[in-house]
Amino acid sequence: MLGILIVNTGTAAAPTEEAVRAHLREFLQDRHLINVPPLIWRPILELFILPKRPRRTLDRYIDFWTPEGSPFMLESQAQRDEIARRLAHLIDEPHEVRLAMRYGQPSIRGAIEAFLDARVDRIIVLPMYPQKTIPCAGSVLDEFDAQFAALTKARSLSADAAPEVLRIDEYWREPGYLDALAGSIRRCWAYRPGSKLVMSYHSIPVSYVTKGGDTYPDAAAETLRRTAEILGVPEEDQVIAFQSRFDSRRWVGPMLVPTVRRLAAEGVRDIAVASPIFSVDCLETYHDIRFEAKAAYLDAASTAGISDPSFTYVPALGADAAFMDAIARLIARRAVCS
Repeated sequence: MLGILIVNTGTAAAPTEEAVRAHLREFLQDRHLINVPPLIWRPILELFILPKRPRRTLDRYIDFWTPEGSPFMLESQAQRDEIARRLAHLIDEPHEVRLAMRYGQPSIRGAIEAFLDARVDRIIVLPMYPQKTIPCAGSVLDEFDAQFAALTKARSLSADAAPEVLRIDEYWREPGYLDALAGSIRRCWAYRPGSKLVMSYHSIPVSYVTKGGDTYPDAAAETLRRTAEILGVPEEDQVIAFQSRFDSRRWVGPMLVPTVRRLAAEGVRDIAVASPIFSVDCLETYHDIRFEAKAAYLDAASTAGISDPSFTYVPALGADAAFMDAIARLIARRAVCS
């Protein structure tokens, strides 16, 4: 039997201060994100960040939430279901598709336990980030490896008896993915000469690139180039940016808000912003791009005297049919290439 695990970042369990605090505690203890010795970082986290940050950000969670729950969780579940539906026609052997979150529930550990109980002989692990980077796919895969090792040891499973693990590190090169991304942009924005296609990615510390060998910035730039080529957007109208710098370290840039302000100051009256690193819209895209970056652009456009400026946010792909087709085909190929 084949186990298929798709993994995303995770979300607070509820739009409450207590739930947000619990989510941030787990999130901000990940050494892939905050590479500071725990003896130094833990007091900072517990004494200065966790007492205040949940209260400051709670309104954003409340605004993001729906009566049905977290849009992030609901859309992630929809991805799982759509992938499973497609794989039923692509994979002949018995298989099961599960969803896990790097932080919170459903957990990676719980998914592995379920697969071991079902006696799967192979597990495909797919972090739902198109480009691999240390804080995202890197963190997911390392957490999977740690939990897998602990659980197989606890069950006294030898290397021969344990399931084979098959990883999919990234998928931005998949032609079907790039076509789906281009299609999502085309549905809500039409390029005209002089308008700008902006792709903004979650930033990472520069040291992850210079010391850790992270190739994420190159993959991000190439994703923009190839997608723009499909859309017929020339190089001079392609813009890359990054968002969500967390601390005082040097982070990969340029940052999104200064970038959109610059574009407005240069007279650009029409921009579209997509954030391809996220396959599902999250609080970061919802607030940082749809509200903060948009407000910054429109304010700068007003100052520059631009009449009728246009800011388009391109939603994450979510359970988009073409995207789900590409992911299902990718998993099916990995299943037969083990």
